[in-house]
Amino acid sequence: MGLFGRTAEKPPKELITEWSQKIRKEMRVIDRQIRGKIQPEMLEDTFESMEDGEEMEEAAEEEVDKILFEITAGALGKAPSKVTDALPEMEPAGATAASEDESEEDIEAMQSRLAALRS
Repeated sequence: MGLFGRTAEKPPKELITEWSQKIRKEMRVIDRQIRGKIQPEMLEDTFESMEDGEEMEEAAEEEVDKILFEITAGALGKAPSKVTDALPEMEPAGATAASEDESEEDIEAMQSRLAALRS
């Protein structure tokens, strides 16, 4: 008795149940096979993209430098990469004393105006 002989013996509901169980089993097997292939590929792609990130960062930095060079008409390219000059010295004490006297006079004038406004 072949497939057709067994089919004729069973009612249709039992056949549907039997075939659906077989199909589910095959689908699970296929699903495992697909996932088994896709997951390693996804991991590999992820690691490759992480390596590409450094290259992309370098390319972006080069592009930024190029645009800055164009904006500054080349002046940025002539600037040193780091400043080695010493910081300028502070103003002499005499110059600051004169400005302190002026600022004290300004403060006194503002205080007198404030007092006039309050009264």
